[in-house]
Amino acid sequence: MSNEPADRSDAAPDPTEATLRAELAHAQTNLSRLETEYAELLADPGVILEDRDSTRRLLEAARVTAAAATRAVARFEDGTYGQCARCGGVIAPERLEAIPDAETCVSCSR
Repeated sequence: MSNEPADRSDAAPDPTEATLRAELAHAQTNLSRLETEYAELLADPGVILEDRDSTRRLLEAARVTAAAATRAVARFEDGTYGQCARCGGVIAPERLEAIPDAETCVSCSR
């Protein structure tokens, strides 16, 4: 399986690319939903602080997830997806299957 983005419009989409783009779309949808929910909670004076804080923490996590998914798609597009950002080695396919936005190999992640 090639990490090169398809240049031809008649080429079948790469399943890795499709997975990464689906993960990104899901992350962006979740982020948008949480941003709206948090804005509504901030505008409602009857909402208790704990509810706002819980939603804020979820929103922060969603932002991290969306950013990681965006970076994974960018790495795929520039041909570096599956290459460790630290040592330059190959990230095991099993690791990428479990963590599609992994930026480092197992050794460098420790």
